[in-house]
Amino acid sequence: MNARRPITAYAFTLMELLVAMGVLALIVALSTQLFDGARKVTEIGGKQMDADAQARAVFDRMALDFAQMVKRPDVDYFLKDSAHPQPGNDQIAFYSQVPGYPDSGSHSPVSLVGYRTGTDGRLQRLGCGLPWNGSSTSGQPMVFLPLTIADTWPSATNLDADDNYELAGPQVFRMEYYYVIKGSASNPSVLSGIPWDARPPASHASVDGLRDVAAIGVVIAVIDSKSRNLVSDDQLNKLAQQLSDFPETDANGDNSSQPGELEAEWQKAINASGLPPSVTSSIRIYRRWFSFASDTSPTNL
Repeated sequence: MNARRPITAYAFTLMELLVAMGVLALIVALSTQLFDGARKVTEIGGKQMDADAQARAVFDRMALDFAQMVKRPDVDYFLKDSAHPQPGNDQIAFYSQVPGYPDSGSHSPVSLVGYRTGTDGRLQRLGCGLPWNGSSTSGQPMVFLPLTIADTWPSATNLDADDNYELAGPQVFRMEYYYVIKGSASNPSVLSGIPWDARPPASHASVDGLRDVAAIGVVIAVIDSKSRNLVSDDQLNKLAQQLSDFPETDANGDNSSQPGELEAEWQKAINASGLPPSVTSSIRIYRRWFSFASDTSPTNL
């Protein structure tokens, strides 16, 4: 009878097991990094979309208000100029032919519209419907010069609480605006801190129905909702104060500012603010021009 051949047992050596475990750990580490990178990219994209949506909503609302602005020499405007430079966040109030509802609840063809950044660091919009007639029983009417907005509606020109204000941009913590002055044969179109052309030969010194303004440029700083939770209101207010104002225009109407300079200065201030990089990288700056005239465009500066 033949003897049975011994059965040989095959198994992994300790070295082979160690190599396999090392390869598996490397694959897991690479996969984790891949998914983490994808998560970060998705999170950054989500934050940018959040800020973009906020800026788009604010600018679209402003576009409607500015497009229907009442431009007449016999009405008042609350605008910044050489006598009212408005350091920090700007404030604006004007009459606009947009729908509004006065205290009486009836529909009105004209409204007092205003924008300001409240004490909580969030953009607010004023929309108070006004009747054209002077009847006191139909709500506070639209007034004409020499009556001014500041005298008739003080809350439209300060930061006092007013039920007519609504939250327009909860993520907008800084707003600055300036004017695009119409060009002529002797003077080119320029950016200005005053809403009239003080340059010779025009040498104007009043708004006069915005006759010299081709457009208003608005610059806003927006932080997405998730990143805002990482900073306090005080920190955000301090940052807003560090974002420079539009340069003042001299008595001759001259201003050397060029498109994009203000935004670049803001970005430098944000980068040097000392806030966590996760916050500063989430703050975005947006600008839009709201044109009043078709013959002069700020893109031709």
